[in-house]
Amino acid sequence: MRKIKEFLRPWFTQGTAIGILLLILAFQPMIDLDYLIYPFLNQFGLPRPSTIIRYLLIPTLIVGCFYNKGKNRRKTLILGGLYVAVFAVYFLIHVQVTRNAAELLRLTSNFQFSLFGELVYCLTLIIPFGLIAAFTTLQVNEKLLKQITAILSATISFPILISDLFVFGQSTYLGNTAASFFSWFTGIYETVEPRRLACKFFFDEGNTIGILLFMLLPLLYYFFSRSKERKGKISWAMLIIVQSLSMLILSTRVASLGAFLIPIAFAGLYLFDGLLLRHQKIKGIVLIFCAAVSLVSVMILPYTPAIQNQKRDAQSDDAVRGDDDLLQKGILAYEGRLKLTPGSKAYEEFCLKAFEKSGIEDNLISSIPKMYYMDWYSYKADPVFWSDLLFTVPLEERLTGRQFQTYFMNVKWGMADSKMKLFGMGYTPFMNGSILLEQDFIQQKYTLGYLGDLLLAGPWLILTVVGAVFVLLRWKKCMNLEIMVLATSLCCGLGAAYLSGHTLDQFVTTMFMALIAAILLDRVFGLHDDSEREGKQ
Repeated sequence: MRKIKEFLRPWFTQGTAIGILLLILAFQPMIDLDYLIYPFLNQFGLPRPSTIIRYLLIPTLIVGCFYNKGKNRRKTLILGGLYVAVFAVYFLIHVQVTRNAAELLRLTSNFQFSLFGELVYCLTLIIPFGLIAAFTTLQVNEKLLKQITAILSATISFPILISDLFVFGQSTYLGNTAASFFSWFTGIYETVEPRRLACKFFFDEGNTIGILLFMLLPLLYYFFSRSKERKGKISWAMLIIVQSLSMLILSTRVASLGAFLIPIAFAGLYLFDGLLLRHQKIKGIVLIFCAAVSLVSVMILPYTPAIQNQKRDAQSDDAVRGDDDLLQKGILAYEGRLKLTPGSKAYEEFCLKAFEKSGIEDNLISSIPKMYYMDWYSYKADPVFWSDLLFTVPLEERLTGRQFQTYFMNVKWGMADSKMKLFGMGYTPFMNGSILLEQDFIQQKYTLGYLGDLLLAGPWLILTVVGAVFVLLRWKKCMNLEIMVLATSLCCGLGAAYLSGHTLDQFVTTMFMALIAAILLDRVFGLHDDSEREGKQ
């Protein structure tokens, strides 16, 4: 117990509120496992503990940080109050515009609007900005950042590795894990679907966990390079190896590619800092270790469920391409609709029969999962949409789920009026309808409108661009390996958000991004001088 108190003492020396926030951040992946007990809690109408933490405790702690430690409280209160007022006005209009969006956008009955859901979604996007402000009151030294990074990495990576080795974890994609990663090299893909060989332990969102690991990895390499003692170097090296293997086991696209790309990127930054900026002497062991981990990851990558699943999808796509003659016949027959009046019953019946014949009977729509056109957005409810997709959209533009999501959202966006494009089509209708574009920043444009996207997602990009410009203008003072690695970590999160989604609306990722953003603000804009920071060692 004494060792734990000693370990956590630096976390609380700057205030109880900030210390509790850091604890929540460090153990957020573990806290999120409370979804496993939600079915029990729901019987009694009780919320998940993580829900109470996110929407009640964290905002209270943010206020507490400024009350105890905040500088320029008056300015912060004015700016924060102005932002909240603008959001309140936006949200009231957003609700009025999107409440009846389903009728205008011709959505089916499962696309249900929820006022509470819209508010929770918006708060999920807003609270991290409050966390950035709260974390700027904290003087983060290297020791504290090391502790948080190590805890996050270890509490995710070791459970994934152990649950995969002993085959008791959940698959990242489908049911439970079928076998350990050793089976990847023994021809198991001939009998078992690749998606069942990925493993995420029991974490709720595999994609989100993969993105967090992607952001953590540059920092692990940085601390490895900074370690002066042999014991410390070995510890960081072991953690890097375990996390890199866990990222391959998790087998999301971001995690799998990150396992071998991040060491290459870090080696480039390390050489730039040592050879061009001359801030440190280059250590051969660092470069050798980066090269070794990257090489081993590249060798394992072709055997991972992520790549094997891509190969299987490619084979399915080739089979669909092989039906081109049938598709061309269907396209010619579909031209018969031009003799009918768009919007008429006869027109819709023609489209319905065309889709049933070519799409379902001839199986030309097989690249799209069946639940999309049978359940989530029934072809019987909107046959024109599905027949247009099948016969007018080139096959290469509708092969993947992401492509379908993009097409669906674009079609509905085209039906939206000018007010809806400003204030959004709504998040909850598409979430409840199970068709939501998994691409942050673009998703917010559709669901929250141009104004909502700027207000609730735009600050991440604005902060990044302004910080980058400032670093370039003062590169002699600001550009060093620490800042470059922190910026890489943040950009990994933002880049993954754009590529895969599952980031800006997940506290597991945004809490860590908020901490990194706050540290960068401190280092670049000098919110705390070095003596203050070192005094917290």
